[in-house]
Amino acid sequence: MHYYGNETIMSLDQVIHLRPNEVRVLDWVRTYEFLENSAGEDDPVQCFLEIKIEDAGVRIRRNRITEFPAFTTEQEEVHPDVETALPVFLRWAHELL
Repeated sequence: MHYYGNETIMSLDQVIHLRPNEVRVLDWVRTYEFLENSAGEDDPVQCFLEIKIEDAGVRIRRNRITEFPAFTTEQEEVHPDVETALPVFLRWAHELL
């Protein structure tokens, strides 16, 4: 797990264990945009996920890396609260595993 400003970067393995209260405390969670390969170099992953608490609700996104670090958003939803957003976010995470 890594912290950059107000966002927390986690692996998919860590994300699938998130609880609503953890998301509320962390405020903004993203999965890794790159992984270290066996040669010790960074390889971009195909997709990464985000869950972020905003004034309008909880925004979740599934993003596809086009040419690192550029990406496009494949899916995006805004939910009224963490309890309704988290199950969808976790389903997306399981799909990427």
